[in-house]
Amino acid sequence: MENIVCWVSAILASYRRLPRAVAACKQTSRSLAESGFYCEDTMALVQKLIDCNARAESYLNVKVIVDDMLLRLPLKYARILQERACNGLAMCQIAKKLGYSERSTFRWYAEGLKKAACAIKKMGYDEKWFESRYSKDVLIGDLYFLAKKGSDVFARACNLPDNKKIRLKLEDAVAAGLLLCDNKVAALGCRD
Repeated sequence: MENIVCWVSAILASYRRLPRAVAACKQTSRSLAESGFYCEDTMALVQKLIDCNARAESYLNVKVIVDDMLLRLPLKYARILQERACNGLAMCQIAKKLGYSERSTFRWYAEGLKKAACAIKKMGYDEKWFESRYSKDVLIGDLYFLAKKGSDVFARACNLPDNKKIRLKLEDAVAAGLLLCDNKVAALGCRD
């Protein structure tokens, strides 16, 4: 059960970054298509377009899975997980906003992750399913491996310094939600 809890943590932590990741996939597809007129290997270009669109679809699937999972949870767990994932609030902020004690919020958060893992399994998704689709993904896969190490994946996903510059290769840029300019990766600050 531990692995599925790590996957739940990863998809929840990635939730706020999904719109940017999908937008980057669209931008990358557009850039690739425009550059295709000058491409010598059309089949390689087509494969890149297919891969890019598949990545965008996989991010949309994560959003649907998270939204459905939250609907299946008891309200107090769903609200805590939603405030953490969707709004990026710290546990003390969640406790204050919802009127719970911090101690109860931490306990219910841990219980909520386990209940979310059970809900995910009942929905038909298990460790193998996530592993086959997201283990090599730069956004969700990296968050999963951080969760396995015991790191706070929400702090990692939500609290990146505004001035931090990131340079990534093309496929990593799409996963990280960075925009592309003229087929080159733009170095952008990590901001929401």
